[in-house]
Amino acid sequence: MPLMPITSLLGLKGLHLKIKWYGTATILLEQDGTKLLFDPYLSRNKKVFQPPISELANAENILITHGHFDHIVDIPTIMKHGVENKNIYCTSTPRKTLVSKGVDERCIHTISPGDELHFGPFLVRVYQGKHVKYDKKIVVKTFINPRILANWRQLLYLLRENNVYPEAGEIVAYDISTSDKRIFIMGSLNLDDKIDYPKCADILILPFQGRSDISKYAMGFIDCLKPKKVLLDHFDDTFPPITSTVKTEPFVKKMRIKYPNVPIIYQAASAKWITTL
Repeated sequence: MPLMPITSLLGLKGLHLKIKWYGTATILLEQDGTKLLFDPYLSRNKKVFQPPISELANAENILITHGHFDHIVDIPTIMKHGVENKNIYCTSTPRKTLVSKGVDERCIHTISPGDELHFGPFLVRVYQGKHVKYDKKIVVKTFINPRILANWRQLLYLLRENNVYPEAGEIVAYDISTSDKRIFIMGSLNLDDKIDYPKCADILILPFQGRSDISKYAMGFIDCLKPKKVLLDHFDDTFPPITSTVKTEPFVKKMRIKYPNVPIIYQAASAKWITTL
């Protein structure tokens, strides 16, 4: 498959919609001056892309998919910079965590599956999601690995933060409509099989981390959601030794065989717009 311009891959030319992936699960959407920032995280790993806090802090609306540290730990810092009167939208557990970390509760709006949120040209529908289920092979591979010794201080920090920042089963996914396009953002690589999720989004943003069989596992969500295009995120090695740089090529190969007409975007994180309009 020949490389195509990202604008063409997204199929959004002329709609004034811009998308950035800054690493981990941090996504920025912007249209007509309205910005939606999802799961902001400022990397502690100097070997990967470092998101500019000035850009993250200039988004007026911050939406959270769940309360794990890599989705909310930097919100107190972000709230102190950039534009004033920022608003945070999250479920009750991350709300409690953020308030305990000093975030003004007047800025935090509690959401639940079934809610609809309106931001300028954006309509955001909130769906119940689920966290990825780590398989035994990925757990063994992670903890019986030479990288544990090289990153043992980081490992202790991550294990501690995991307890401080619980998700408590409160994972949400966002279905975002703007103009005549739809974007579906999964909070983690899993969904509730009892829920009928909206199909055929113009872009599915798919977290690509957490399984040893991730290429096969992720295909199940493609089969379920039937997106027109796929944007992979969260496949970077942001916080070793828990994460790793996930190989995307096997998944891309499976997609090209089964869904040859569904483009896949899997470029490295950066401060550049994925689509330049």
